[in-house]
Amino acid sequence: MALSADAAQMATYLAALTHPDTNAIRQAEIALKPILKNSQCVPAMIEVVKSRETQNDAVRHVTVIVLRKRIIGHLAKFDAATKAALRAELLSILQTESSRPVRNGVVALVATVCKVEADGSADSSQAAAGWPELFQFIAAAAGDTHPEARELAFLLLGEMTETIGIHLKPQFVTLVSLFSAGLSDGDIKVQNASVKALGLLLSYLSDEDDIDTFAPLIPPILTVAEACRARNDEEIVSTTLDVLYDLCFSPSQAVAAHMTTIVKFSQICMADSNLEMGVRDSAALVVATMAESRPKHLGRDVPLLTGLLETIFNLIENSDGSAAGALFESNPAWKEDFEGTEGYDESEDGATTETGMAQGTLDMLACEVPKKFIFEPVVSRCMSRLGSTDPKQRKAGIACLGVIAEGCAEPLRENLAQVMPHVFKAAGDNDARVRECACFALGQISEHCQPEVLSYSSQILPIVFALLDDANIAVQATSCYVLEMFCERLEPDGVRPLLDPLVKKLASMLEATNKRSVQEMTVAALAATAVAAEEEFAPYVPGVANLMAKLMQLKDEKTFSLRGRALECMGHIAIAVGKDTFRPYFQSTMQCACEGLTFESTDLHEFAYAAFANLSKVMGDEFSPVLQELVPHLITVISQDEGQLEKAEEAQGNQFN
Repeated sequence: MALSADAAQMATYLAALTHPDTNAIRQAEIALKPILKNSQCVPAMIEVVKSRETQNDAVRHVTVIVLRKRIIGHLAKFDAATKAALRAELLSILQTESSRPVRNGVVALVATVCKVEADGSADSSQAAAGWPELFQFIAAAAGDTHPEARELAFLLLGEMTETIGIHLKPQFVTLVSLFSAGLSDGDIKVQNASVKALGLLLSYLSDEDDIDTFAPLIPPILTVAEACRARNDEEIVSTTLDVLYDLCFSPSQAVAAHMTTIVKFSQICMADSNLEMGVRDSAALVVATMAESRPKHLGRDVPLLTGLLETIFNLIENSDGSAAGALFESNPAWKEDFEGTEGYDESEDGATTETGMAQGTLDMLACEVPKKFIFEPVVSRCMSRLGSTDPKQRKAGIACLGVIAEGCAEPLRENLAQVMPHVFKAAGDNDARVRECACFALGQISEHCQPEVLSYSSQILPIVFALLDDANIAVQATSCYVLEMFCERLEPDGVRPLLDPLVKKLASMLEATNKRSVQEMTVAALAATAVAAEEEFAPYVPGVANLMAKLMQLKDEKTFSLRGRALECMGHIAIAVGKDTFRPYFQSTMQCACEGLTFESTDLHEFAYAAFANLSKVMGDEFSPVLQELVPHLITVISQDEGQLEKAEEAQGNQFN
């Protein structure tokens, strides 16, 4: 059947939109603009969509897309008879359309028309009655003998999520039956479509009381998702995990009743190496979020918690990635320095690693689940693995001990006498990965178990000092981290016995290594040592200041973090040794800080502000000359909101040139 003149013209312009010719697309858009403002474009486009014999699928698909965008503005101009005719045409197209892209486009178009009509109804509870044929169509399709028709029913329901959530509450019980049948359908495509549609509705209703009506469908959703996982259908698994995440904070007790099955499914996905890492990380997020939202419930379920911990420990054991690498994930120098070395995880930039996923989940469990439930099961597993002959198990044992140090700091402080001998033993392990993780654990314990851990200074410092000479670069870097964490709160008496060899060792490491990550950690350790030693650090100031002076001159953007660390170190040295000893280095340190403000680097600016704070505190009146230039800059920066901060700093930076 030939197109009308209006439809033929419309088809010509719309066909141009499917061509790769940019100029032709631009000309077609210009020609279509006035036509699409006229409501008569709607019947013309319907004609094009129906013309399967004369128009290819690409043209008809783009026509549906354009019509969906324009229908909202034109629908209100139509009288009741025209609207009824349009709705009938759309349902007729859905019944006969064989092209999947075109049909999916019409599904979205139908949902848009339904939403506009329902939203415009004065009586929300009766809004759905405005298109009874649509809901009759969905019900009939859901019970059709052809799987394509049943799939279509759920595609429509998925597109209509918001309309259903607002206007179809009286039909929720009927919809439960519809979804239940879809989830148990013998056709995979129908099952998948029902999971997607129901998932959208569950997410939409997650914080509303109406979620209780659909909560009984969570187990059959998980059944479908598990079957998809088994055949590597990651799309449905990912969709399901997104829905489960939305349900984690639902106040519904009906949803909470399914927590165990939700967590078990997520646990299985975490452990499935056949799934993409992003999908597995989504599963870990569900577990972590459930720990945050229902910590007591999770803690009391001993079999569930036990299974989770076993999965986490096994993941860390069997992963080749560094279990101490979480320390350096935010530092690009770490990736650059250790790429290609043993234990380095070849993941994409910023991508989650298997080890990182497991440790992040354990960290959340340790922080959120009550300590009476989480501490003993984790520590007992750490101890048993530390006694293993398998270095991978020892690695996991000591790494997990470090991971829980923050969340379980209180019970760990109370049990240091039992724990620390195992940590010290791991620090001398024959396997470099175990030693690295022992350093990680020592650092975490030093950071979170103060002040009790300070009583072990006579044992910790010699062990760490020896590890600074380790042949493994990662162990060296992590040892510096331990020193930084441990020395920050150490008194001069604690650091005095090792002060001279410690400073000399760190200085020689700094001069010898070309690894930026090790350099940065070494500088941080020197700064912490200075803070601990206080005035007793004075004899070492000339040598250390000379090393820092070289680093404070770095101008390559990649080295800005190292430059900032050096500036930070000088500020800490000033605090440690006082005005008189630091005076010879005051001007050069101030010059570096001010110069840092002229670079487009937020990190350098932050290091500079910290240095200004320390130096003003130490130098007193001698800091006054710089105030005339510094104070206006600081006021300008402080007065800006976050979005304007960098612009303000750039504008003010030139005065420090």
